[in-house]
Amino acid sequence: MKKLSYLLLSVVMLFTSAISAQSLNDVLKDHFEATGQKKLSKVNSMVTYGKINQMGMEIPFTQYAMRPASFRVEGTFQGLSFIQTFNGTEGWTLNPFAGQTEPQPIPADQLKLLKLQADMDGILWNWEEKGSKVTLEGNEDVEGTSCYKIKVITADGDTYTYFIDSDSYMLIRTNSKVTMSGAEVESDTYYSNYMVVNEIAFPGNITNKYNGATGEVIIVEKVELDKELDKALFEKPATN
Repeated sequence: MKKLSYLLLSVVMLFTSAISAQSLNDVLKDHFEATGQKKLSKVNSMVTYGKINQMGMEIPFTQYAMRPASFRVEGTFQGLSFIQTFNGTEGWTLNPFAGQTEPQPIPADQLKLLKLQADMDGILWNWEEKGSKVTLEGNEDVEGTSCYKIKVITADGDTYTYFIDSDSYMLIRTNSKVTMSGAEVESDTYYSNYMVVNEIAFPGNITNKYNGATGEVIIVEKVELDKELDKALFEKPATN
């Protein structure tokens, strides 16, 4: 009788696991269809234009991304320009607002964030190949919107929780818990005002919050796809 109970328990656990895995696959499938992910996966480069609102300042920026894993963002305020680059292996920052007059190498624990930004497809696309662990954690309300809650543990051990609108299947919030310099840094990012470019959806408003307080608000004004980019853009910035 005890053996039969164990057998039934094993069958139930196996059946429950299969349902969970299938549910995750279904949610991701609908999410990718809603955002045009398959079309995005065929895009080789992306240029994003917009502005960053932070501490009363409005800073115009341009962001570049190119496959397989190159990233650059630059912005200008009061005649000073900051630049951050990543060539897939190394990264640099040139930030006159922090008193930098020469490009500085980006520390290893911060490079993982640039790698995520350089991934044009995002964490959820082909997550198994990226060494992540992804689980569907059920549903949760986000400011009145019912969302699917998807938890991602990356190969680096950081945790990202995605909240996907259960009606539109668009991403509306992420919660990040990232280890930096031995300490865990937590933040929330909210996405809204989606725009569609070549049947691919991009958020027009990205708001970062720390401990509930708004940090930066990023307004995306324009996205260009498959623009020819020079690889030199992503190398160590040149000083003026």
